[in-house]
Amino acid sequence: MSDSDKKGAKSLPAWALYVLSGVIGVVVGAGAMSLFPSGDSSFDDNTVVASFSGRKVKAGEAFAPIRTRIFDLEEELFRLKEQSINDFVEMQLVESEAKKQNLSREALLEKETGGEVADTTDKEIEDFLKSKNLSLNDPRIKKDDVKEYLKYRKRMDKRTAYVAKLREQSGVKMHISEPQSPKLTVKADGYPSWGNANAKVTIVEFSDFQCPFCSRAVPVLNEIKSTYGPDKVRIVFRDMPLPSHDRATPAALASHCANEQGKFWEYHDTLFGNQTKLGDEDLKTYAKTLGMDLAKFTECYTTKRHDGIVMNSKREAEALGIQATPSFIINGSLLQGAQPFERFKDKIDRALKGG
Repeated sequence: MSDSDKKGAKSLPAWALYVLSGVIGVVVGAGAMSLFPSGDSSFDDNTVVASFSGRKVKAGEAFAPIRTRIFDLEEELFRLKEQSINDFVEMQLVESEAKKQNLSREALLEKETGGEVADTTDKEIEDFLKSKNLSLNDPRIKKDDVKEYLKYRKRMDKRTAYVAKLREQSGVKMHISEPQSPKLTVKADGYPSWGNANAKVTIVEFSDFQCPFCSRAVPVLNEIKSTYGPDKVRIVFRDMPLPSHDRATPAALASHCANEQGKFWEYHDTLFGNQTKLGDEDLKTYAKTLGMDLAKFTECYTTKRHDGIVMNSKREAEALGIQATPSFIINGSLLQGAQPFERFKDKIDRALKGG
């Protein structure tokens, strides 16, 4: 990033910098295996980590309750290393190209990616804010700030595309191994689902209707649906309402009542689009708006008919060691957090190829 870019970034509001941090980045690879990172010969499930009274304790049994947490930490470390490698490689590529053209690094970037960018339209502003569950109705958000941020992002997109071109031309390869997920077995039948039950890939999502990060997964899952279709990918929704979200459990109960009337996914999208309005009357209003039989919905909701399935889902997530929402299990391989489409695509493509 140039000095002028840094100055531009510093002038942006805090919320824009927060969003930017999740937008710009490079992601490489994916995988699936046991409790320990691939290439680590010092540990595997059979490594003895303790002994007592003549008994040997193996890593696989001692670490079973925290296996997903171990994977989470290993993956965090891998991403840190990966980003550092990418930053170094890309800096070297730009420096090398600048030297070839007898230019400074900043002069090269200005030559290749400088100039004016297209004006930001009102629709672009509206679509961007909607994708982040934000709105100009929020007094903290100013239209001019959003416009400036999107203009800044367009400039950064041009630079990202140019550096990506340099990477492709130079044949960049990563030589570090991504930690592989513990293989998890989770129930899918009996829960709301989209897609063919015989699809080669099953994505089981553990989610919370009041979780802001979970709402970010909605457009990604919709992209998965449109890209692969119901014959290749099946998506199963599992409840994991967090104790800190007082309306997550009522929303989960209501979603199963909507499922009774064949309206789960429409209701699912409505709840995630209205996370600050999940009161009892709101939940009933959404059911009515979506054309459900309101009397049947209300009876189902007020009697908490699906309390058992919601609580069982939450307990199974806890037993698997899943601690964060959203979390996804793709053919047994764990993917945690609000990840971009590319992370899912890599795992789905591997699974479709039998990997």
